[in-house]
Amino acid sequence: MKQVKRQQFYCFDNYDENERKKIRIESCNNMPRESITCFEGLPNELIYEVFKCLDYFHVYKAFFNLNLRFHDLITNSSLPIEINISSMSKSEYQQYYSDIIETRTHRINSLCLSNIFVCGLVQSPIRILSTFCQLGRLIVDNIQSKYLENLLLQLMSLSSLTSLTIISLDDVNNTNLICRQIFRLPALTYCKLSMRNYRDHDVLIPSTTDSYSPIEHLIIDNDLDLSQIYSLLSYVPQLRRLSLQRPSVSWKQRANTSPPTLKHLTHVSLNLDRISFDRFEEIVKNLFSTIQVLYTSIEYNTDDAYKDSRKWEQLILYHMPNLRVFDIRDVRKATHTTDNNNLPILDNHTNQFTSSFWIKKQWFFALQHYKLGFGSRQIFYSTCPYRRKYYGLFKQLNAGACVNPCETNLSSVHHLEIQCVNEIINCTHYFTQYYCTYFGMWIFN
Repeated sequence: MKQVKRQQFYCFDNYDENERKKIRIESCNNMPRESITCFEGLPNELIYEVFKCLDYFHVYKAFFNLNLRFHDLITNSSLPIEINISSMSKSEYQQYYSDIIETRTHRINSLCLSNIFVCGLVQSPIRILSTFCQLGRLIVDNIQSKYLENLLLQLMSLSSLTSLTIISLDDVNNTNLICRQIFRLPALTYCKLSMRNYRDHDVLIPSTTDSYSPIEHLIIDNDLDLSQIYSLLSYVPQLRRLSLQRPSVSWKQRANTSPPTLKHLTHVSLNLDRISFDRFEEIVKNLFSTIQVLYTSIEYNTDDAYKDSRKWEQLILYHMPNLRVFDIRDVRKATHTTDNNNLPILDNHTNQFTSSFWIKKQWFFALQHYKLGFGSRQIFYSTCPYRRKYYGLFKQLNAGACVNPCETNLSSVHHLEIQCVNEIINCTHYFTQYYCTYFGMWIFN
């Protein structure tokens, strides 16, 4: 059975593509003529179903000027439109804008702007966003800060906008104003912010007690200290999922700031590369008493307290009693040698992750050494029993050591990172089905 599955892995299938084409052609030639249907012979309803599976710009390019029937199918449809403006030329965009975007704003329910030239054009969707009455999702990537205020003013009248992503290209000098405008959007439930704000690092957005946002899922990829985080979170009492990707090195609480109450918070994801365990412990005690799922990513943090299982046990027992998923990924420079079997030697702290506390909760871990560039690294990470979304394949220096015995669950991986050429060949031994949707490579010889 395993052999059959491995043959299905399309990334590494060596079957000759020319043979496939030959088989398909021969199969079609052997079919009775009455069973072969031209695409143009399909009913409108079925063609619309095909359109739903394609990028709308590709539909436009292929069919808009093909013939009168397909032109009418595109222009007269009431189906919602998802616009993605990324890798297209300026001339292509201007024609697309005139034919589709400008004339069908009432049908656009999703808009993704990731092409930096678009925002500055006279023919820019940002200038007419207030007419996108059905817009539910907006993604603005690589936007210059000078366009942000006008963008948000346009959004204030959109009662259907539930999802907003903003990634700035340059420094944003007025992050406080931007954040307050975002929190005033009436229907917003998902928000991701990545705004460079080095000049505003010491500016604190005022906390609120009477102006709240309906946001339930918040991702912040800004350099913020603890007090700034507290102030921002005071605007989102309905928050259920929180991700802090880049908390500040100076993660300290300022005077006259207090943590908000987040009664509905259940999922938290934290990047702790630059934060001491004591500071992390502080925010856990103040904010995370209700969480059920915790994802932590730690890279090259020199604080050994993160490896102390007893500290984790106490923190979870007394301050995160509802926690059911604990995911840790701690990458460090390799400091411990291997034994005679070439397995990593567990230090006293790491070895304590085998206590009854961890076994009872069915939380299991592994320690592995791998080569990176001219040095070696060690990674301590969670394995089963929950469904992991991210997995990395490295050039191993050893077979790895399971801190407690449990097979890693790879059946739900969506993000695969390969850091060694040789591991591409071995990849089929790990991933034998069509479930890997993101494939990234970092090659170190």
